[in-house]
Amino acid sequence: MKDDEAIAIVRNNGAGKTTIVKLILRIYDPQKGEILINGINIKDLDLDSYYKLVGILSQSFNQINITVKDNIFIGDISKNIDNKIQEAAKNADIHQSIMGLPLKYDTFLSRDIKGGMQLSGGQWQKLAIARAFFRDPKLLILDEPTSAVDSISEEKIFENIRKNAEHRTTIIVSHRFATVRKADRILVIDNGEIIEDGNHSRLMEDNGLYAEMYNKQVG
Repeated sequence: MKDDEAIAIVRNNGAGKTTIVKLILRIYDPQKGEILINGINIKDLDLDSYYKLVGILSQSFNQINITVKDNIFIGDISKNIDNKIQEAAKNADIHQSIMGLPLKYDTFLSRDIKGGMQLSGGQWQKLAIARAFFRDPKLLILDEPTSAVDSISEEKIFENIRKNAEHRTTIIVSHRFATVRKADRILVIDNGEIIEDGNHSRLMEDNGLYAEMYNKQVG
């Protein structure tokens, strides 16, 4: 992996995609082999320092009953820059929805609070993406980041990921080929092993498992 690169990991459920993410985060240690970060074994890194450079959006992101602004701000509580919060929201295609709320960014996301509102599943997912963008990490990991988002918003979000990818590595774990096909590099996982590696055009030309899965899903 290198700076400015968006890497997609694809395969059906149970093939080891999420396990790879957990290995990169050192939630798991490999039983054999090693994971190197800039040539250094991940076991030799100071994890606190490493985690400060990493942002992750998992499938089970937090939906917290606080204001919209604070939901984005908790991505990195060391900063408090309102324009960066709005920038993150725009990149996650949630800004216009927020501006339609009664108190905009100061709206509480709970119907138990007077004047509070509740978001849809897709809006919550976009808000979680904005939280990850606000963190502005050197390594951004997105695990099924747009499963509840419509295709138009998905296109906008990943276009913004590409626009803001300078000096950042992005890893996208997804089974949606509309999401992964524009990645710089696509890794196809089967039984815990990388069996194909290339961009969309290259893998379609190879006519292997990726091409088979893409044709089944996209037609």
